[in-house]
Amino acid sequence: MESDLKIYLVTAFIILPVYLILIVSEWKILEKAGEKGWKSLIPFYNLFISHHIVGMAHIWFILEVIFWFVELILELIPAVPDMVELSCGLVIGLFTIISEVIHINRLCNCFKKPTLFKIGMIILPELFMPIIAFGNSVYTPPEHQH
Repeated sequence: MESDLKIYLVTAFIILPVYLILIVSEWKILEKAGEKGWKSLIPFYNLFISHHIVGMAHIWFILEVIFWFVELILELIPAVPDMVELSCGLVIGLFTIISEVIHINRLCNCFKKPTLFKIGMIILPELFMPIIAFGNSVYTPPEHQH
């Protein structure tokens, strides 16, 4: 029991600073894009605003929210067969990965970042988001705002 508490505390001391770095970075990125930074603090709304500044169609946001609720419902209903839950989880996971890669690509395009930076952002956003947020990158709106 005591060792579990130590594991939780160590995990919290590692994850919390990383999470705070991401929140502060998102705040600064939104400000660079002409949005209010506090919008990064509101769940779902932060995703909507982030999709907006990179020019992603609203359908991406709508589908992500729908998929999150489907996943939540599947977790809460114990009578759902494992195969259905697994299949839905795979579809939702694949969609989420595709959506995130598109989002990162568009975000990096808005800040004129090269392909290697995009790859780094996909692999280690904790390191690359602060570079956009606190570096000298300037936001350029996407050509096609949706």
